[in-house]
Amino acid sequence: MPLDPISAAIVSSLIGSAVESALTPAAPRPATGLVRHLPAEAKRGVMGMPADGRVQIDGQTYLLSPGVVIRNEYNMAIPSMLVSAPVLVRYQTDAMGAVSRVWILSAAEAQLAEAQK
Repeated sequence: MPLDPISAAIVSSLIGSAVESALTPAAPRPATGLVRHLPAEAKRGVMGMPADGRVQIDGQTYLLSPGVVIRNEYNMAIPSMLVSAPVLVRYQTDAMGAVSRVWILSAAEAQLAEAQK
């Protein structure tokens, strides 16, 4: 049974849109859209994988504070065991010198940190 002209136009339009969207490359997603305002006193460094309550940052070994908070590039708190490779970070230490807060930098934040050297 043939379609009426209006239904045919609608079906044709839907098929055309589906084909066009399938052939058009997706636009790159923004990094996070999140702008973090990290404390000015937070130091910058390359952090290795935490192990046994310790972490190396720029070759220096630090204790991890019992309440250490590590935030990933999406600003989500993560357990230290999820850091599986050296990463560029900003970090703070507590009064005893143990690392208490860590922010893993996104690619955009890392570029900004390199520009501010």
